[in-house]
Amino acid sequence: MDVRLRPLAQLLELNADLLLSCLEGLSESDASARPLPRINSIAFITAHVIDARHFMAQLLDRPIENPLQAALGAVKGIDEVTTLPSVGELSSMWVTVAGHVSHCLETTSDECLDRPSGHTFPVPDTTVLGALAFLVQHEAYHVGQVALLRKGLGYRAMSYERRPRRA
Repeated sequence: MDVRLRPLAQLLELNADLLLSCLEGLSESDASARPLPRINSIAFITAHVIDARHFMAQLLDRPIENPLQAALGAVKGIDEVTTLPSVGELSSMWVTVAGHVSHCLETTSDECLDRPSGHTFPVPDTTVLGALAFLVQHEAYHVGQVALLRKGLGYRAMSYERRPRRA
């Protein structure tokens, strides 16, 4: 792994565990609840984060099929979504896409990281590496939202307990 990716990869692994912690034991009704009128649900935020990880794989030239294409398609917001996958399905999708991105980070080239990303993010580094750095921050922001919504719905707080890694 490129040394520049190590801290980002570690944060992505942590975020993967934290999001799973947030989804653990969550009922379907609570996952789709919108506690305030213009607030996204846990299920929608989770789908958005999965979609963003899918985008990371594309940036790294290792695209996979987007498991949320049917649910999200070209929607711009939660009000356009008719149905989201269950909590169990979202968790499974998350594990698959997060694992794929972790593998991509292990095997990506310097050339890939240093090329222009072709996307505009609110960071000065316009390379793929800069885009990945922003997307790690973006993901952490949304994991925090899910953790807050979970706690507000009466569940125990998100846990920093780490899950065993697959070989």
